[in-house]
Amino acid sequence: MAGRLNAARLVALLIWLGICTFAAHAQDVAPSLVGRWDAATRSAGGIGQIIELRADGSMTHWYAAMVEFTYVVQGSLLITSFTSTSGGAMEQTTTEIRFEGDALIQKSAQSGAETRMTRKRAGGPHDAPIVGVWAYAHEAGGTAFMMYTADGRLIFRLPMRADRGRWSVSGDKLTIGPMPATARLTYRAEGDQLLLTDDQGKQVTYTRAELLEFQ
Repeated sequence: MAGRLNAARLVALLIWLGICTFAAHAQDVAPSLVGRWDAATRSAGGIGQIIELRADGSMTHWYAAMVEFTYVVQGSLLITSFTSTSGGAMEQTTTEIRFEGDALIQKSAQSGAETRMTRKRAGGPHDAPIVGVWAYAHEAGGTAFMMYTADGRLIFRLPMRADRGRWSVSGDKLTIGPMPATARLTYRAEGDQLLLTDDQGKQVTYTRAELLEFQ
């Protein structure tokens, strides 16, 4: 009889622990935060932050060169345009392009130097051949990624440093780290925007990332 009671208590304890574990996991991971986020604020040199929060509680924080352009293709010419968020004249660059299977080759109109890119993501069935994500070895080191969208935007990312850790939420507090130090931030998620505020009151706005190919 005592053995049966002990077994019953053990089963009840295991069920209770399972419920507590499920509840804790539900508190620790907020579905609206899961995904990759690009910081809207960049340094004068175009360096910004990217964070990826995964459903399993793991996370990665990158420092990366982050630039957005617009582009048009005219025959074999690719014309890219850049305007600084701080103002100033528009800068345009023209290169010759051609496609060889899953490779995009850009040839500088000034030097004649060629850059070979490998396709990482294709566009839709009715999109132009250039639409999608391309990767290449950057002259500064590392692998750069360029995303050409169907609506004429060009997103450039060059990951420079990655720190990995864990994340969790409690109420409106987001804890991430170590990266290299653990940070406890106040967060507010609204659609495709995430606002993070540190304990000094500094706010950084993130937007949900479109370019996801680098890990």
